[in-house]
Amino acid sequence: MHVASVDLGSNSFRLQIGRVEAGKIIPVNYFKDGVRIAAGLDEKGNLSQEAQERALKTLSKFKALLVGFPTSHVRAVGTQTLRVAKNAPEFIEKAQKALGYPIEVLRGNEEARLIFVGCSHALPPSRARRLFVDIGGASTELSVGQGYQAQICSSFHIGCVSLTLAYFADGVITKSRFEAAQLAAYSQLIEARKVFSAPQIWDEAYGSSGSMEAVCSIARILGLGDGGISQHDLVQIRDYFIRCGEINKLQLEDLHQSRRDVIAGGLAVLCAVFDALGIERMAFSSGALRMGVLYDLQDKLNNNDCRTQSIDRLLSFVQWDREQTARVDLLSSMLMCSLVPDGLDEEKKCLHWAAQLHEIGTNISHNGFHRHGAYIVEHADLVGFSASTQCWIADLILAQRGALQEFNEQMRDSAWTLSLLCLRLACIFAQERTSARLPELQLLSLGARHFELRIKSTGWLETHPLIKFLLDGEVKHWKAVQYTFDFCYC
Repeated sequence: MHVASVDLGSNSFRLQIGRVEAGKIIPVNYFKDGVRIAAGLDEKGNLSQEAQERALKTLSKFKALLVGFPTSHVRAVGTQTLRVAKNAPEFIEKAQKALGYPIEVLRGNEEARLIFVGCSHALPPSRARRLFVDIGGASTELSVGQGYQAQICSSFHIGCVSLTLAYFADGVITKSRFEAAQLAAYSQLIEARKVFSAPQIWDEAYGSSGSMEAVCSIARILGLGDGGISQHDLVQIRDYFIRCGEINKLQLEDLHQSRRDVIAGGLAVLCAVFDALGIERMAFSSGALRMGVLYDLQDKLNNNDCRTQSIDRLLSFVQWDREQTARVDLLSSMLMCSLVPDGLDEEKKCLHWAAQLHEIGTNISHNGFHRHGAYIVEHADLVGFSASTQCWIADLILAQRGALQEFNEQMRDSAWTLSLLCLRLACIFAQERTSARLPELQLLSLGARHFELRIKSTGWLETHPLIKFLLDGEVKHWKAVQYTFDFCYC
């Protein structure tokens, strides 16, 4: 079995193809393109047209390389620049067409977790507590854990591209500029000192991805280091950069131009990380986000989805009605399978999680519990979930009751609309909160915007007037957003 990951990084886009063998992923092909979308953010926080065109061109190349890969075997993820770009939704829509696969934007903490997974699989097994540092184009991710399990994950808004543009845009390197760049990076890492400082938290420190690899290469060229980087090595490399005075004067022939252009910013971030966390020596790990995505994808294909554990963990912190949740979960799943017998496997999972969490907001207040619940789910640190998937589920929870007019944008996604209908109907039929036997229900799609619920027990609604009242209201709610929903006996 082959799997593939696409990393839409702030500096480079990467495609990694791997072969799964005995639980390990063997890299088969790797493609990289220095797209530099972080440099394409304008003063209003939008991705420029030029940056978008570069990105779409690369994604079209990747599409050609992924011919024959089923959607379930490919995972494409976006990082910091796509987290902050104001026009990211519009760009992602175009990017998905160019690539031919869905693209999800990772939360910073989730990106850090996946980096830990990728890096730890690239190293020999160990019981040591490991710190991984990944300096990207627009963010830096820190993670600590043991084995293949990350325990602490954070993302910080400083990267090699953003820092280079701020302090070395003209290629000039001076002592004052470098000190200012390092200080700016350090200021972003102040909170990290509380959580990630040595030696209480970790035993070994590793760096990954392009900036760390480039600094290690520079150390070898200068006759420094022994495969890793020490604090002394960093000082020597920094002083060499300052003596040269310009990026183009660095005698680093083996360094690719795309990396050379942003190395000053990457080095400043690395120096700040060493100072903030009290690192004396850091080794290099060849693993990275793209490999972590592959291992995470493998787990999902093997039905070992860490997102299930995340939902269970969230529920363990709150009081919830297990019996009612089970009723709504069963009913919504049954209705969805009636409506869509085959396919939409990922969406069916999300509906299941939404049903499990649909009353979580009652822990704050019964008044407007759906709004409280949606807020909790959208902002919770749920391991394994992308930002878009959490929003998808949160919106279902928010829309489980009441008028639908504020959800016109979400309804552009037909799978979300189908899931919402099933969740709302499940809540209606389970509203008596009893285990009384329900009639057989069949939900059908009679057109793009026409649904019919068939109740296979004549006269049942007459003995349950509240449910009939709520169904009558549901007809009106869907009509208000230009959908037809009917119910009848059969």
